[in-house]
Amino acid sequence: MSEPVTHPNSSRRTQTERSEAMRLRLVEATLDCLASDGYAATTISKIVEKAQVSRGAPVHHFPSKDALIAAAAEQLIRQLYVRLGHAIKSVDESEDRLRDIIMISWKEVFGTRESTVLLELMIASTHDEQLTAAMHKLWTTGYGTLSVAAEHYFEPLSADDNVRQLMTLTQWLLRGMSMDRHLVDGEHVFEHFLGLWSRLLALHMRARPGVTTLPPKPAYWDSTLMTETPVHKA
Repeated sequence: MSEPVTHPNSSRRTQTERSEAMRLRLVEATLDCLASDGYAATTISKIVEKAQVSRGAPVHHFPSKDALIAAAAEQLIRQLYVRLGHAIKSVDESEDRLRDIIMISWKEVFGTRESTVLLELMIASTHDEQLTAAMHKLWTTGYGTLSVAAEHYFEPLSADDNVRQLMTLTQWLLRGMSMDRHLVDGEHVFEHFLGLWSRLLALHMRARPGVTTLPPKPAYWDSTLMTETPVHKA
């Protein structure tokens, strides 16, 4: 009988690396369950089945289901940030780059698995005190993350204009629109209102000329689990 094939570096991984790999595996399985079954129906049993790990794995790496859900929610923010950066990077220079960035963000960020799951968690948190606490902390962190990206890509037209606040409003607008996506008759409806919003934004801010690089990684991303996590395909 032939020997089983192993990855050439599998035996070289440290205990910390193996632990982080398992944590990420559990987090990704949690996100998949949230996307397919919703928050209320996401159980440890389903997560274990999806991750194809032992029943003791979640308990070993996370003190509770709430801690696992919180880690999954944090992962969502990071994945969405990465998606946003790659989406904007793909936008060429044009006469209306601000509008193009808003449009690509709508199509490539707010129609993804990550966005759907984040909405699910936000709605569920209205009836779950512990989830509310986790999502409140995450919202505060997410606001700072969005602010970093906003000032990287955009600049105000006057001293009275605040790019961070304008992009927070934009995020709220797009998130609210995404909740109606399954009810609206055609993508052209969204494109019309996003065009209108872009024209309003253009009175107060503009895309920084020539900036196509990814936004800087926030300092708190230095944990092994989440750093350089690949973008999940929706």
